[in-house]
Amino acid sequence: MNIDFPLFPNTYLKILQLKRSDKDFLACLCITNHHFLDLKEKREQFLHPEELHYFDSLPFVRRQTSFLLGRYAAKQAISKYICETGMNQFSIRHGVFEHPIIKHILKKDVQISISHNDEFGGAIAFPEEHPMAIDLERINPKRIEVIQTQCTQEELKLIQSLQVPNMTQLTLLWTVKEALSKVLKCGLMTPFKIFEIKDFVTESNCFIWTFKKFAQYKAISFIMDNTACSIVMPQKTEVMINVNELKKIFRNQ
Repeated sequence: MNIDFPLFPNTYLKILQLKRSDKDFLACLCITNHHFLDLKEKREQFLHPEELHYFDSLPFVRRQTSFLLGRYAAKQAISKYICETGMNQFSIRHGVFEHPIIKHILKKDVQISISHNDEFGGAIAFPEEHPMAIDLERINPKRIEVIQTQCTQEELKLIQSLQVPNMTQLTLLWTVKEALSKVLKCGLMTPFKIFEIKDFVTESNCFIWTFKKFAQYKAISFIMDNTACSIVMPQKTEVMINVNELKKIFRNQ
């Protein structure tokens, strides 16, 4: 059944076709940088009562902003994926490793990955059979030393061939590793050097990465204005992400 979903401006929402040799899957990607005050005003449209209570407990606007951006992106991705308009009828909680868990929903095999900062929120909804994860990071020169400590010398040499500035190179690499850690549900509790990159190729407006120790996965990365984004998925999955369309939405906002 086709359903028209309420969608705020400055939002990219697309069903992804995941092509594999034995079976195809669907996922749904949502990225947004919709205005905080508008999200706050309309939060009851997409937040479950549990999430509303948590939002009201947040003391700082920056944390409120990232929470609303992440939840709005997640609710849109899940709703479109399962064809359900009642975004405030289900909640997203955290598991013991801080990974997101969808509650109050009948379709049990859907999972969600969420990332957010004080400017962008991103989420990808996917079937349990086909693990995926997303990470967004703002390109910030102040983080260069921290990121370098989590990279091997081989990686630092490898990314020099990326046709982007050094800080963008490092931020892309960070998002790739962060997204892989989310797929593996170990997050920041594991040294990022374990997620060492093996190689990458450039395709159109994307970078495709492979891993030394996790050959069963790959990452697709791209840049939106001043933010890097990476999506990790099984290595043999083929997917088309319209990066040109995505970039057009968020260019210079």
